[in-house]
Amino acid sequence: MWPYVIEHPIRIGTYGVMMAIGFLTALKILSYDHRRRGIDPKFAENTIFLGIVGGVVGAKLAYMFTEAQTVSWKDFFSGAGLTWHGGLILAAALIIGYYRIKRLPVLVMVDAVAPTLASGYAFGRIGCQVSGDGDYGLPCGDFVDRASCWLVEMYDKGFEFCWAKTRPLFCMSYPDGIVPTEELVHPTPVYETVTNFLLFGVLWGIRKRIRHPGVLFGLYLVGAGVLRFLIEIIRQPEGRPDRFLGLRDAQIVALALVVGGLALAVFARLRRIPEGQEYGVLREPALASAPQPARKKRR
Repeated sequence: MWPYVIEHPIRIGTYGVMMAIGFLTALKILSYDHRRRGIDPKFAENTIFLGIVGGVVGAKLAYMFTEAQTVSWKDFFSGAGLTWHGGLILAAALIIGYYRIKRLPVLVMVDAVAPTLASGYAFGRIGCQVSGDGDYGLPCGDFVDRASCWLVEMYDKGFEFCWAKTRPLFCMSYPDGIVPTEELVHPTPVYETVTNFLLFGVLWGIRKRIRHPGVLFGLYLVGAGVLRFLIEIIRQPEGRPDRFLGLRDAQIVALALVVGGLALAVFARLRRIPEGQEYGVLREPALASAPQPARKKRR
Protein backbone atom coordinates (compact mmCIF):
# COMPACT_ATOMS: atom_id res chain seq x y z
CA MET A 1 0.00 0.00 0.00
CA TRP A 2 1.02 3.59 -0.57
CA PRO A 3 -1.37 5.73 1.53
CA TYR A 4 0.73 8.88 1.33
CA VAL A 5 3.02 10.14 -1.38
CA ILE A 6 5.01 12.08 1.22
CA GLU A 7 4.46 12.51 4.96
CA HIS A 8 7.08 15.13 5.87
CA PRO A 9 7.14 18.07 6.10
CA ILE A 10 3.50 17.89 4.96
CA ARG A 11 1.28 14.88 4.38
CA ILE A 12 0.05 14.41 0.83
CA GLY A 13 -2.31 11.50 0.30
CA THR A 14 -2.14 9.19 -2.69
CA TYR A 15 -5.89 9.54 -3.22
CA GLY A 16 -5.56 13.31 -3.59
CA VAL A 17 -2.71 12.91 -6.07
CA MET A 18 -4.75 10.47 -8.16
CA MET A 19 -7.69 12.90 -8.11
CA ALA A 20 -5.37 15.62 -9.39
CA ILE A 21 -4.12 13.33 -12.16
CA GLY A 22 -7.71 12.52 -13.05
CA PHE A 23 -8.67 16.20 -13.30
CA LEU A 24 -5.56 17.09 -15.34
CA THR A 25 -6.20 14.19 -17.70
CA ALA A 26 -9.83 15.25 -18.03
CA LEU A 27 -8.71 18.80 -18.87
CA LYS A 28 -6.43 17.54 -21.62
CA ILE A 29 -9.11 15.28 -23.09
CA LEU A 30 -11.85 17.89 -22.83
CA SER A 31 -9.72 20.63 -24.40
CA TYR A 32 -8.94 18.33 -27.32
CA ASP A 33 -12.59 17.45 -27.85
CA HIS A 34 -13.68 21.07 -27.53
CA ARG A 35 -11.42 22.01 -30.43
CA ARG A 36 -12.94 19.22 -32.54
CA ARG A 37 -16.43 20.43 -31.68
CA GLY A 38 -15.66 24.06 -32.49
CA ILE A 39 -15.78 25.18 -28.84
CA ASP A 40 -13.29 27.54 -27.26
CA PRO A 41 -10.97 25.41 -25.03
CA LYS A 42 -11.20 28.03 -22.27
CA PHE A 43 -14.59 26.55 -21.44
CA ALA A 44 -12.83 23.26 -20.72
CA GLU A 45 -10.68 24.96 -18.08
CA ASN A 46 -13.70 26.54 -16.41
CA THR A 47 -15.62 23.26 -16.57
CA ILE A 48 -12.85 21.32 -14.83
CA PHE A 49 -12.46 24.05 -12.19
CA LEU A 50 -16.18 23.92 -11.39
CA GLY A 51 -15.97 20.12 -11.39
CA ILE A 52 -13.20 20.23 -8.79
CA VAL A 53 -15.05 22.67 -6.54
CA GLY A 54 -18.46 21.05 -6.90
CA GLY A 55 -17.09 17.51 -6.75
CA VAL A 56 -15.10 17.93 -3.55
CA VAL A 57 -17.54 20.22 -1.71
CA GLY A 58 -20.61 18.22 -2.75
CA ALA A 59 -19.00 14.90 -1.83
CA LYS A 60 -18.01 16.22 1.58
CA LEU A 61 -21.40 17.78 2.36
CA ALA A 62 -23.29 14.67 1.27
CA TYR A 63 -21.16 12.51 3.54
CA MET A 64 -21.53 14.84 6.52
CA PHE A 65 -25.32 15.07 6.31
CA THR A 66 -26.28 11.59 5.10
CA GLU A 67 -23.66 9.14 6.41
CA ALA A 68 -21.58 10.65 9.21
CA GLN A 69 -22.60 9.73 12.75
CA THR A 70 -21.99 13.27 13.96
CA VAL A 71 -21.67 16.54 12.05
CA SER A 72 -18.80 18.88 12.78
CA TRP A 73 -17.59 21.60 10.49
CA LYS A 74 -14.03 20.64 11.43
CA ASP A 75 -14.66 17.42 9.48
CA PHE A 76 -15.32 19.50 6.38
CA PHE A 77 -11.60 20.23 6.11
CA SER A 78 -10.45 16.66 6.69
CA GLY A 79 -9.39 14.38 3.85
CA ALA A 80 -11.72 11.57 4.89
CA GLY A 81 -15.41 11.11 4.19
CA LEU A 82 -16.41 11.72 0.57
CA THR A 83 -19.64 10.55 -1.06
CA TRP A 84 -19.52 10.20 -4.84
CA HIS A 85 -23.13 11.10 -5.62
CA GLY A 86 -22.96 14.34 -3.62
CA GLY A 87 -20.01 15.47 -5.71
CA LEU A 88 -21.70 14.43 -8.95
CA ILE A 89 -24.91 16.34 -8.17
CA LEU A 90 -23.30 19.60 -7.06
CA ALA A 91 -20.68 19.59 -9.81
CA ALA A 92 -23.35 18.94 -12.45
CA ALA A 93 -25.50 21.78 -11.10
CA LEU A 94 -22.59 24.25 -11.15
CA ILE A 95 -21.40 23.24 -14.62
CA ILE A 96 -24.83 23.25 -16.24
CA GLY A 97 -25.63 26.58 -14.56
CA TYR A 98 -22.39 27.98 -15.99
CA TYR A 99 -23.30 26.79 -19.48
CA ARG A 100 -26.73 28.38 -19.17
CA ILE A 101 -25.25 31.70 -18.04
CA LYS A 102 -22.83 31.65 -20.97
CA ARG A 103 -25.70 30.70 -23.32
CA LEU A 104 -23.83 27.64 -24.56
CA PRO A 105 -25.64 24.62 -26.08
CA VAL A 106 -25.96 22.55 -22.91
CA LEU A 107 -26.49 19.14 -24.55
CA VAL A 108 -23.45 19.57 -26.79
CA MET A 109 -21.35 20.64 -23.82
CA VAL A 110 -22.36 17.79 -21.51
CA ASP A 111 -21.76 15.29 -24.32
CA ALA A 112 -18.18 16.53 -24.46
CA VAL A 113 -17.82 16.12 -20.69
CA ALA A 114 -19.29 12.60 -20.53
CA PRO A 115 -16.15 10.52 -21.31
CA THR A 116 -14.03 12.55 -18.88
CA LEU A 117 -16.47 11.80 -16.05
CA ALA A 118 -15.81 8.09 -16.49
CA SER A 119 -12.03 8.46 -16.73
CA GLY A 120 -11.87 10.85 -13.76
CA TYR A 121 -13.83 8.43 -11.59
CA ALA A 122 -11.50 5.59 -12.63
CA PHE A 123 -8.41 7.57 -11.58
CA GLY A 124 -10.03 8.31 -8.23
CA ARG A 125 -10.60 4.60 -7.64
CA ILE A 126 -6.93 3.93 -8.36
CA GLY A 127 -6.24 6.24 -5.42
CA CYS A 128 -8.65 4.24 -3.25
CA GLN A 129 -6.94 0.98 -4.20
CA VAL A 130 -3.36 2.14 -3.71
CA SER A 131 -4.05 3.87 -0.39
CA GLY A 132 -6.33 1.14 1.01
CA ASP A 133 -8.85 3.68 2.27
CA GLY A 134 -11.57 1.19 3.20
CA ASP A 135 -13.70 1.13 0.05
CA TYR A 136 -13.57 -2.64 0.11
CA GLY A 137 -15.95 -5.30 -1.01
CA LEU A 138 -17.53 -8.02 1.08
CA PRO A 139 -15.27 -10.73 2.53
CA CYS A 140 -14.55 -13.66 0.24
CA GLY A 141 -14.52 -16.09 3.17
CA ASP A 142 -17.83 -17.71 2.25
CA PHE A 143 -16.45 -18.63 -1.16
CA VAL A 144 -12.69 -19.02 -0.82
CA ASP A 145 -9.97 -19.15 1.83
CA ARG A 146 -6.22 -19.01 1.65
CA ALA A 147 -5.99 -22.79 1.36
CA SER A 148 -8.14 -22.90 -1.77
CA CYS A 149 -6.52 -20.20 -3.87
CA TRP A 150 -3.31 -19.36 -5.59
CA LEU A 151 -2.08 -16.83 -3.04
CA VAL A 152 0.54 -14.21 -3.73
CA GLU A 153 1.81 -12.56 -0.58
CA MET A 154 3.37 -9.15 -1.02
CA TYR A 155 3.57 -7.87 2.53
CA ASP A 156 6.58 -5.80 1.58
CA LYS A 157 4.16 -3.95 -0.71
CA GLY A 158 1.39 -3.98 1.89
CA PHE A 159 -1.12 -6.36 0.29
CA GLU A 160 -1.77 -9.89 -0.91
CA PHE A 161 -4.07 -11.21 -3.60
CA CYS A 162 -5.68 -14.54 -4.31
CA TRP A 163 -6.96 -16.27 -7.44
CA ALA A 164 -9.47 -18.94 -6.44
CA LYS A 165 -8.67 -22.45 -7.68
CA THR A 166 -12.29 -23.58 -7.88
CA ARG A 167 -14.05 -20.58 -9.41
CA PRO A 168 -13.26 -17.31 -11.24
CA LEU A 169 -12.81 -15.22 -8.12
CA PHE A 170 -10.25 -12.54 -7.31
CA CYS A 171 -9.73 -11.32 -3.74
CA MET A 172 -7.24 -9.11 -1.91
CA SER A 173 -6.25 -8.08 1.59
CA TYR A 174 -4.95 -4.67 2.68
CA PRO A 175 -2.95 -5.15 5.90
CA ASP A 176 -1.10 -1.83 5.53
CA GLY A 177 -3.89 0.33 4.14
CA ILE A 178 -5.25 3.46 5.78
CA VAL A 179 -8.09 1.17 6.86
CA PRO A 180 -6.18 -2.10 7.34
CA THR A 181 -7.68 -5.56 6.89
CA GLU A 182 -5.98 -8.94 6.68
CA GLU A 183 -9.21 -10.57 5.53
CA LEU A 184 -9.52 -11.45 1.86
CA VAL A 185 -12.15 -9.15 0.36
CA HIS A 186 -13.49 -8.23 -3.06
CA PRO A 187 -11.20 -5.43 -4.35
CA THR A 188 -14.05 -3.22 -5.50
CA PRO A 189 -11.76 -0.26 -6.35
CA VAL A 190 -10.08 -2.51 -8.93
CA TYR A 191 -13.44 -3.50 -10.40
CA GLU A 192 -14.57 0.13 -10.62
CA THR A 193 -11.29 1.28 -12.14
CA VAL A 194 -11.42 -1.32 -14.90
CA THR A 195 -15.12 -0.90 -15.70
CA ASN A 196 -15.00 2.89 -15.76
CA PHE A 197 -11.98 2.94 -18.04
CA LEU A 198 -13.95 0.59 -20.29
CA LEU A 199 -16.92 2.96 -20.11
CA PHE A 200 -14.62 5.84 -21.05
CA GLY A 201 -13.33 3.84 -24.03
CA VAL A 202 -16.84 3.09 -25.28
CA LEU A 203 -18.02 6.70 -24.95
CA TRP A 204 -14.85 8.04 -26.55
CA GLY A 205 -15.13 5.56 -29.40
CA ILE A 206 -18.74 6.35 -30.31
CA ARG A 207 -18.78 10.09 -29.68
CA LYS A 208 -18.28 10.99 -33.38
CA ARG A 209 -21.06 8.65 -34.52
CA ILE A 210 -23.89 10.11 -32.44
CA ARG A 211 -25.86 12.63 -34.46
CA HIS A 212 -28.16 13.99 -31.75
CA PRO A 213 -26.61 16.09 -28.95
CA GLY A 214 -27.48 14.77 -25.50
CA VAL A 215 -27.57 11.08 -26.38
CA LEU A 216 -23.93 10.50 -25.37
CA PHE A 217 -24.42 12.05 -21.94
CA GLY A 218 -27.57 9.99 -21.48
CA LEU A 219 -25.60 6.83 -22.25
CA TYR A 220 -22.97 7.87 -19.70
CA LEU A 221 -25.62 8.29 -17.02
CA VAL A 222 -27.03 4.84 -17.77
CA GLY A 223 -23.60 3.21 -17.76
CA ALA A 224 -22.41 4.95 -14.62
CA GLY A 225 -25.66 4.19 -12.82
CA VAL A 226 -25.63 0.49 -13.71
CA LEU A 227 -21.97 0.07 -12.71
CA ARG A 228 -22.43 1.82 -9.38
CA PHE A 229 -25.62 -0.08 -8.52
CA LEU A 230 -23.93 -3.42 -9.22
CA ILE A 231 -20.77 -2.61 -7.27
CA GLU A 232 -22.83 -1.62 -4.23
CA ILE A 233 -24.18 -5.17 -4.07
CA ILE A 234 -20.74 -6.50 -3.12
CA ARG A 235 -19.43 -3.48 -1.20
CA GLN A 236 -19.19 -3.42 2.56
CA PRO A 237 -21.87 -1.18 4.09
CA GLU A 238 -19.30 0.81 6.12
CA GLY A 239 -22.05 2.16 8.35
CA ARG A 240 -24.02 3.59 5.43
CA PRO A 241 -27.71 3.28 6.27
CA ASP A 242 -30.30 1.44 4.20
CA ARG A 243 -33.13 3.60 2.90
CA PHE A 244 -36.05 2.68 0.68
CA LEU A 245 -36.50 -1.09 0.10
CA GLY A 246 -33.17 -1.77 1.77
CA LEU A 247 -31.25 0.29 -0.79
CA ARG A 248 -28.43 2.61 0.18
CA ASP A 249 -28.25 6.24 -0.92
CA ALA A 250 -25.70 5.36 -3.61
CA GLN A 251 -27.99 2.72 -5.09
CA ILE A 252 -30.99 5.05 -5.12
CA VAL A 253 -28.96 7.74 -6.88
CA ALA A 254 -27.60 5.10 -9.29
CA LEU A 255 -31.13 4.03 -10.23
CA ALA A 256 -32.08 7.69 -10.71
CA LEU A 257 -29.09 8.09 -13.05
CA VAL A 258 -30.24 5.12 -15.12
CA VAL A 259 -33.82 6.40 -15.40
CA GLY A 260 -32.69 9.97 -16.07
CA GLY A 261 -30.12 8.82 -18.62
CA LEU A 262 -32.66 6.75 -20.53
CA ALA A 263 -35.13 9.64 -20.52
CA LEU A 264 -32.46 12.08 -21.73
CA ALA A 265 -31.27 9.75 -24.49
CA VAL A 266 -34.82 9.22 -25.77
CA PHE A 267 -35.63 12.93 -25.56
CA ALA A 268 -32.42 13.90 -27.36
CA ARG A 269 -32.98 11.27 -30.05
CA LEU A 270 -36.54 12.45 -30.77
CA ARG A 271 -35.72 16.14 -30.52
CA ARG A 272 -35.08 18.13 -33.65
CA ILE A 273 -31.38 18.85 -33.93
CA PRO A 274 -30.75 22.59 -33.55
CA GLU A 275 -29.21 24.20 -36.60
CA GLY A 276 -25.44 23.94 -36.64
CA GLN A 277 -25.20 21.27 -33.88
CA GLU A 278 -25.35 18.00 -35.82
CA TYR A 279 -23.00 15.35 -34.37
CA GLY A 280 -22.26 17.81 -31.59
CA VAL A 281 -19.95 19.89 -33.78
CA LEU A 282 -20.81 23.58 -33.70
CA ARG A 283 -20.91 25.26 -37.07
CA GLU A 284 -22.11 28.62 -38.32
CA PRO A 285 -24.51 30.17 -37.57
CA ALA A 286 -24.21 28.43 -34.18
CA LEU A 287 -21.74 30.18 -31.88
CA ALA A 288 -19.09 28.31 -29.90
CA SER A 289 -19.04 30.99 -27.24
CA ALA A 290 -21.52 33.24 -25.59
CA PRO A 291 -22.98 35.84 -27.92
CA GLN A 292 -21.83 39.35 -27.13
CA PRO A 293 -24.27 42.23 -26.91
CA ALA A 294 -24.07 44.67 -29.80
CA ARG A 295 -22.16 47.81 -29.00
CA LYS A 296 -23.88 51.12 -29.55
CA LYS A 297 -22.26 53.30 -32.14
CA ARG A 298 -20.89 56.56 -30.89
CA ARG A 299 -22.27 59.63 -32.50
